[in-house]
Parts: sequence; structure tokens; C-alpha cells
Amino acid sequence: MCRLPSHVLRFVALAIFAMSILPARAQEPVVQSYVFYVPTVDKVSIHVHRKAGAEPKKVPVLLIHGWGGNGETWDFPGRSVMDYLAVRGYDVYALDLRGTGLSDHPTNYFTIDIINRANDAVAVAQYIAQKTGRVPVVMGWSQGGVIAGLLAASDPRLAAGVGLLSVAPDGFSIPPDVASQVPAIVASGIDRLLLPPQITFELYFGTDPITGQPTISSDAFKIFVSPRFLEADSLNAVLEGASPNFFNAYLISAWPKIRVPALVVDGALDVLVGPARAQALFDSLTASANKQFVIFPRNSHAWFLEDNYHATVRVFDQFLSQFDAGPGGELSHNFAK
Repeated sequence: MCRLPSHVLRFVALAIFAMSILPARAQEPVVQSYVFYVPTVDKVSIHVHRKAGAEPKKVPVLLIHGWGGNGETWDFPGRSVMDYLAVRGYDVYALDLRGTGLSDHPTNYFTIDIINRANDAVAVAQYIAQKTGRVPVVMGWSQGGVIAGLLAASDPRLAAGVGLLSVAPDGFSIPPDVASQVPAIVASGIDRLLLPPQITFELYFGTDPITGQPTISSDAFKIFVSPRFLEADSLNAVLEGASPNFFNAYLISAWPKIRVPALVVDGALDVLVGPARAQALFDSLTASANKQFVIFPRNSHAWFLEDNYHATVRVFDQFLSQFDAGPGGELSHNFAK
């Protein structure tokens, strides 16, 4: 039998050892996860989840969830916006607005409204700026987008840019079958509201016009309506979101005050907003330094959680890349055309 020289054997042994440890290293987490709490000016404790890669060199991003949800919206299993951004070098934060998730829950939810929830976002944005030395880009979905808009309009030191995701400029539309139930709900005197699954699907999702299938699979939808992701929420905040009077008082004058780069995104199937009203919001951002507009023709209100999320999630990085690569000109993308 021919014996290999000792130096060759040593090389082979080292190669085998190196190969043996590759799977273990591949299993090491790419994204690190942290949690902490931030106090607001009115002494509410706000829970914040942070995710970052090994070297988060890009702009910090603050994500604000919508009505009935919490910060977990952004970390949905297999469809995590937080993971998507963190592995690309962003420093990502998602808060639980007061009354949701692991933030303080009041005894009476009538004490919660959109304006004092804006205090939650202000406190977290200030914390991020102080700790990182960089003003975050603030991106909000649905009610969270309204809050992000208020934040960006109030002080440029709180938001380097703003994402207005599935946001109506003058109040969210409520389908007639849902609106007909509102008087009875208000008359009951309850302080919070949890929609049944069938109504939740009607408001947030739809039917893909190409496949004829629901825009979210049944398995993913079951997760979305589970207690981890969908909670009873403040009736005050819900009604304000659908109130033209509230928007006339606080938002109509705020949109033109936003000077930072802005992203407006919606799904063409969104019954709460829709392309025409998303366009109206985009047009109202008359002072924004750089505007981007995206309509996804196969998607609804919760477009970044639907089954074609691989296509829709890229809009986040496309917008955020300008904050590290330098400012760009005004862009308008309407994929429905």
C-alpha cells in the first residue's frame, strides 16, 4: 500500500477539520436581537425591539406598526422586515405603541389616542438619535404611518426620512359592512376593539388578480390573527383613524410641512386607502426633498406581509439606500400603470 507523505496527511486533516466546522459557523445568527424600554414624557414605558447585523453601518430605521398590531408585525415569521434590513447593514428598531405588546397597558383604553401615541414614537426616535448619533428614518404602516407623518412634520431632528406605508391623507375608508357595526360598538361603551378574522381579512388582505388566490396563505393568515400579532386596540385610536375631522385638525396641514425624503407605498387592492388616495397623499408632500411613490398592483393594505413579499419588501432598501449613498432626485414609481 502506498503511504502519503506526512505533510500531505497534515494538509488533508486540516481540510477535513475546516469542512467539519463550516455547518456550525453557518448556523451562527447573522442578526443580533435586543430589547429595551424607553420612557415617554407622560411616563409611559415603551418596549422596543432592536435587530442589527454584526456591523450596522447604515442609517438607523424606526418601524411603527398599525392599529390592532404591535412591533411583532415587523418580525413576522419568514417575512421579517427587521431581518431583511438588518442583514443589509441597517440598525432596525420596532416599538410597541402604548397599550400593545410589552409596552405599558392602561386600565382604561379610552386614555389612548393617536396624539399620545405620537409621544411614544418621539421618545424612541430621540433615544435612537442620542445613542447612535444619527437621526433615524421613521417608517410607519397604516395608523403607524399617520404617527410617522406627525413626527416628520413636527421636527426634522426626529426623522431623517419618512415612510408612509398604506396611509390615507384624510382618514381611512371603512367598508360599509364594517361601518354599519360601529354605532353599536360605540354605544356598548367598550374601550377597545378586536375584529373577527373574516373582517380582518377584508380590511388587510384580498384576492390576487393574477392567481385568483388570497393574497396571504391560510397558514400565514392564522399567524397574523393569533394573539401574538393581533390585539384588541384603543377604540379612540381606531375612530380617529377613520375621522375626517381628526385629519383636518392634525394631518392636512402636516403633510406639506414634511421636508425630509418621503416614501409613499400602497397596494392597488387596499380598501382602506387605495391608489387614488395614496396618490393624493404623495401630491400633498409639496416640501419633501425627495419623494418616491409605489403602488403594487397585486397587493392590499398589508402588502409587505402577503405571499409575494419577496417582491414588495425590496421597496424598503430601495428607499433607504439614499441615506448612505447621498440624496437623489424625485422619483415616482406606479407599478399599476
